[in-house]
Amino acid sequence: AATATNKRRRRVSSSSAAAAAASESSDVSSWGSPLPADLVCLIGWRALAGDLRDYVRLRAVCREWRSATVCPRGRGLHDPRFHPRRWMMLPEGHGIHPGHRKLGGYIRFINLSTGAIVRVRLPLFSSHCILDSVDGILLLQRDEDTVIRLLHPFTGDIVDLPPLATLLTGLTPIQMKMFSWNVLRTVGATAFTVSADGVVTAMI
Repeated sequence: AATATNKRRRRVSSSSAAAAAASESSDVSSWGSPLPADLVCLIGWRALAGDLRDYVRLRAVCREWRSATVCPRGRGLHDPRFHPRRWMMLPEGHGIHPGHRKLGGYIRFINLSTGAIVRVRLPLFSSHCILDSVDGILLLQRDEDTVIRLLHPFTGDIVDLPPLATLLTGLTPIQMKMFSWNVLRTVGATAFTVSADGVVTAMI
């Protein structure tokens, strides 16, 4: 009888502990849910005005906050609000360039306001070269066909632009001899704009 009683006590104790753990987990996962969705959305836009990664962290708090805010994926390039303006790609030095096998596909970025450094996995650098960076957006050239691409390093969004080779079509034979791919790849300055309907235009 004593043994049976002890077993019942253990079962009751285990059930109570499980219920307490479940309650605690529920409290942790839904502590932000009482906030109205429109207020969460407003807080999200305020966070985004400071830094994109703060906005991403806010969306990761709970499911309710994530559903109340706009997902940056798919909008990283076409919506200027999601551009990572305060972030710049760090040069590695010592002959190590983006896409170098020693980097393992990772690229480092620094926040110019806070000094924070993050590593982002961007494996496509194995088949692309970087030409410039504007507002944290990377200007790339694909090796196989010289297509120019804009890449958002944090959302992975990509916009394809005409190939760099199209610049050669208007050159005379003499000019063709003067210019080389290395010259064309030497980008002095880049600017790009996004129209109200989401059309991306780049000037190199």
